[in-house]
Amino acid sequence: MSVRHVLASIGLMVSLGAAAQRECVVVDMETGVPLSGVVVTVDTALISQYRSNYRGEFTVPAEADSIVLGRQGYLSRHLLCSELTDTVALMRTFNAIREVVIYGSMPQVSAGISNMLGKLKEENKYMPRQTPVVSFDFFSIFTAKKRKRTEKRIKALENY
Repeated sequence: MSVRHVLASIGLMVSLGAAAQRECVVVDMETGVPLSGVVVTVDTALISQYRSNYRGEFTVPAEADSIVLGRQGYLSRHLLCSELTDTVALMRTFNAIREVVIYGSMPQVSAGISNMLGKLKEENKYMPRQTPVVSFDFFSIFTAKKRKRTEKRIKALENY
């Protein structure tokens, strides 16, 4: 036998062995993101467990009857090998809280801060207040009533 025949027979055996397995990907049902660390329990003559890799990929042997997929935070899923597709989706579990009661209290202001605020208020009493020298309301120019009043005042000042 030549080297070519030996290599061809080895390649054929490897390809048959690879064809006997099935590659699948497990993803999150809502987002479609691959899930790593999913425990895949294969039910064959002997029960064996596998884990999905960081891309969510796992391999199922050809002689498998059914598989169970499970991960913390997700509902476990039981599938027959006839139902198995290339991509398997797992649904998240939702734990609902029925009622939440929150109790609180007002924070206590320390005596030092309240004394400082009191002193500031007293000092503010003795500060001189600033009064505007000239007041001007920009929007009052545009009102018709204001214009009429100013015209009357101008006429009154002329006659005075």
